[in-house]
Amino acid sequence: MRLEKSAGGDWPALPCPIQQHPSYGKSVRRLGGTVGRYRILSGENEIGRVQVLFRRWGPFRLAWVGRGPVWLAGVPEADRRAALAELAGALPGVALVQADSAAEARWLGAPALMTAPSVAELDLAAPGADRMARQHGKWRNRLRKAQAAGLTVRNRTVDMAADADLLTREAEQRKARGYTALPPAFLHHWAGRDPQATRLFTAHHGQDTVAFMLFLLHPPVATYHVGWSGAAGRRTSAHHLLLWQASEWLAARGFVRLDLGTVDTETSPGLARFKIGSGARIRAIGPTLLPLPRFLRHPSAVVRAFPLAIRRNRG
Repeated sequence: MRLEKSAGGDWPALPCPIQQHPSYGKSVRRLGGTVGRYRILSGENEIGRVQVLFRRWGPFRLAWVGRGPVWLAGVPEADRRAALAELAGALPGVALVQADSAAEARWLGAPALMTAPSVAELDLAAPGADRMARQHGKWRNRLRKAQAAGLTVRNRTVDMAADADLLTREAEQRKARGYTALPPAFLHHWAGRDPQATRLFTAHHGQDTVAFMLFLLHPPVATYHVGWSGAAGRRTSAHHLLLWQASEWLAARGFVRLDLGTVDTETSPGLARFKIGSGARIRAIGPTLLPLPRFLRHPSAVVRAFPLAIRRNRG
């Protein structure tokens, strides 16, 4: 396995987590970060892509692989295993890897620095009737309540100036509830690069905006970014209606998955119930791993790598 730098222009439209999409990397660069994109080659054949974020930590250069690599269709398991075994050594710096599946994390066989989270994913390739059938009964009842509440739903691209008040409401809600999100500047750069890569769904009761949900688009996948609901929105279950209409809108345009983010039943139980009840598949991804250099994983390799030093120490 070897890595080859990619300019990103030929990046295939693979269904991938937002952390592995070139648009994410471009936004991070505009925030001042350092990003590398690589083709993963087995011989002369490309088998996948990986996007890496670099940062300095004291004397070390950290290479962070978030929810990657992304494999091309049909790559055999043996090739993926072999590539993962070599990935950390091929990256410049100390690699930290969070694989997008628990199985791939086990293949790495490295010490975990952080526990494995779970993510919620809505399958948009399924027919609408099937997606509704997967919803929990209480969630579906709240959707019907919202549909009967006289709400009007609109959707459009985000306008950073015109929507500043809505985004401020979300920031205040986030601070009050103690959850985190990407910095506001990230959205500014994402939307500034391509406004069409955003979709804002708003719920209105009369003249009042009572709730919104904002999605970032990286076809064929969309990712939930931020949302807000006022008292009237909570009373009418507006977010249930917004998520349902957003999923219908995305599915009609060929999106295959909607990523709703991590599920944290301890610090955000209400949000976790909302995601689980929506019919999303809850899937464990890999923990953050620190792959060890090969000579530390296989002590016999020390002899092969440093034979003269070992002989001298033996006298």
